[in-house]
Amino acid sequence: MLDRRRDHWVLALMLLVLHTALNADLESQVARALMTAHLGLFFLWQPIWQRDQRLDWPAVSLILIFTATFIGLLNGWLIFAWLILLIGIVAGRSRTARRERYSYMVTLAFLVSELLIQVVPLVFKIGPLESAVVNAFQFGLFVLPLSLLLLPAASPPRQTYPIEFFRGIIIALITALLAVGSVVITLQRNLDYPAALFVALLAVGAFLVFISWLITPATGTGLGALWEQSVLNIGTPFEDWITSLAQLAAREDSPSHFLRAAMSELTTTPWVRGANWLAHEVSDHCGTTTGRSTQIDTEHLNVTLYLDHSLGPALLLHCRLLIETLSHFYAAKLRERAQTHLAHLQAIHETGARLTHDIKNLLQSLKLMASATPLDAEHNEAHLRQLQRQLPLVVQRLQVALDKLNQPSEVTGETVALREWWHALQARHEGRGLRFLESIADPALRVPGECLDSVVENLLDNARQKPAADPLGITVNLEGRANDFTLSVTDSGAAIEAALVPLLFRQTVSSRTGLGIGLYQAYQQASRDGLTLALIDNREGRVCFAVTSRAAREDAPHSPFAH
Repeated sequence: MLDRRRDHWVLALMLLVLHTALNADLESQVARALMTAHLGLFFLWQPIWQRDQRLDWPAVSLILIFTATFIGLLNGWLIFAWLILLIGIVAGRSRTARRERYSYMVTLAFLVSELLIQVVPLVFKIGPLESAVVNAFQFGLFVLPLSLLLLPAASPPRQTYPIEFFRGIIIALITALLAVGSVVITLQRNLDYPAALFVALLAVGAFLVFISWLITPATGTGLGALWEQSVLNIGTPFEDWITSLAQLAAREDSPSHFLRAAMSELTTTPWVRGANWLAHEVSDHCGTTTGRSTQIDTEHLNVTLYLDHSLGPALLLHCRLLIETLSHFYAAKLRERAQTHLAHLQAIHETGARLTHDIKNLLQSLKLMASATPLDAEHNEAHLRQLQRQLPLVVQRLQVALDKLNQPSEVTGETVALREWWHALQARHEGRGLRFLESIADPALRVPGECLDSVVENLLDNARQKPAADPLGITVNLEGRANDFTLSVTDSGAAIEAALVPLLFRQTVSSRTGLGIGLYQAYQQASRDGLTLALIDNREGRVCFAVTSRAAREDAPHSPFAH
């Protein structure tokens, strides 16, 4: 029974004992014994001490003194005050579950009815009510607590029972006003108590409606708006503070400079003389660091404000709001600096990864040149002419790689004419067994040459490293139209594994001959220059990658392998 899940059972017994005691003569020993039992049940139900809390002797002494005094002085006025207190406690209890809301609504109805029907006529001696009314309420006030016993146990039990102090005080005062008001109307207007109670109910209801409209009217003005404005504008307007922080955040790049500028702005407030703060083990101060001080700690800041006078509760709340807002802005500046640093590191990393593949492709070109050296003297002259054409192109690509190392950024390269780039590609790979096909409608079409060089060299290098039983055939096909082009590299080697196809261009993949990052980097570089790299055919003996411009991609048919 003492389990918190059956809290409403204790409440029901407490109300039944109270009602039985009020029906007896308050001067009798029976009433005093019942009220003693009622107080005992109240201390079991009360939300101040937890039931598993061990009471010390001062608390036990306080309970014994209160109970002895209450029973010794038991009278109508004491019962009146006790019911007002119970109404405030019940009304202030939090209600989350439906069972709790029902039980406390029933309890509140019982206490208010007990006060107005049975206690008020007894205390103010306004004469007994009609027997029919009294009998009806007597029966109803027995039924209400019994209905609480029918409620099932709560699961799981609640651990805390918070009380909203102001709500309980307001409802208790309204109930007392209703009781006293009905008595005053009865005595002044010579009305029957039920009629006076009805008039008092109408008056209190109209007063509550007027107050609710005054606090939150439909126009958005009133006491509620004035109260919120006063809370947000104590000393320094909150809107101006937010605007000032936003302007400082846009003007100051360094978090420390922003923090000092914001603190200097805060010291211009009339009630702030100076400030001392600690942020990331770096302390600083501004203004006058003498006088009364208050410490405000946030996640990123420890601030000590020096004031002309002590802060009241409202001003302290407002001050914490200002510092919390400043802390969020400061944290945003820290994140912005960290993201800038990470973006710079990412640019360096991506540039290094691209250059690694460019240099690897250049080394592959140099190896092919060295391996193609003829053994007889009659082909030396032709080979030297070929080297004279290819070596300057290799040197030019090495110079581009060095320029990237000096300035690691994501700026796209310059564009070149499509015909010019195509001839340079053929010259670099002359004598290497590649087959070049072309169909160029507009030779003056501009293309990103550096990007195409990197992507095509990576595709050719991947194709050369494939194992093949027969001599591997590689075809490079260029289709240049009026405003777009498509460049494809096709080899007759083995097909790419089906498990790796969905991962191509999206992430690094396992590779037997390289790092597995080449296609990913090629796709990223092509995307930055407005191109798309896709796998358009993947069959045994025919693997084809294609680089398309934007217009060509919109007109191209859908491929099951396109990324």
